[in-house]
Amino acid sequence: MVEKIRRLRMPQRAGRQKLIIGIILVVLSLLGVRLVIDSNNQTEDFLVAANPIASGSIVTAANFRVEHLNLSDSRDIYLKPGQLDSGSYLLGGLAVGQLIPKSLVSSNIVDAREPVIIRSVMPVPLSLKVGDHVDVWISTAVANNKFSTPVSIVLGAEVEGIIQDSGVIGNQEPKVQLLVPTEAVPAILSAIASKDALSIVLKRNLADE
Repeated sequence: MVEKIRRLRMPQRAGRQKLIIGIILVVLSLLGVRLVIDSNNQTEDFLVAANPIASGSIVTAANFRVEHLNLSDSRDIYLKPGQLDSGSYLLGGLAVGQLIPKSLVSSNIVDAREPVIIRSVMPVPLSLKVGDHVDVWISTAVANNKFSTPVSIVLGAEVEGIIQDSGVIGNQEPKVQLLVPTEAVPAILSAIASKDALSIVLKRNLADE
């Protein structure tokens, strides 16, 4: 009788051993898959532009948001959280969602332009946006509400901001903040004070054609 019970228990024990071995193999397989995934997962936090930013602008962390990305071998080229020095300037414009190359940021003041705000007498294109480049033309006011032949006073000024009016004068052209050479500022301020006609002409960007 004892021998019979022993023979009955041996298959049960062998079955349990096979089950345990099977479970161990499954766990090891899952661990191996996880190790492969982790070894290939090189995602890190990077800064991307949260809004359009013109070149020459002073930037802070508020201008950017954090994205979790896998840039592989390019990961050392772009800015990560904590790498933006206080008082940094952009050496070029950024579009929304664009990564920030470290080479595009400088902690030294290198931009010799000044911001001015102009309301163009000529309608500005609806497509005008931050980062675009425009020419500024002036028609000097003369007697009897007449103006002289327009001449250009700034070429290639960069659009830093567009200010839309609201209320009863909302049908006027928007004010456009431009970055212009320092030497052009007196002429622009004089034109505004004299109520001369200033017009903004968008330069074609052949790269977007």
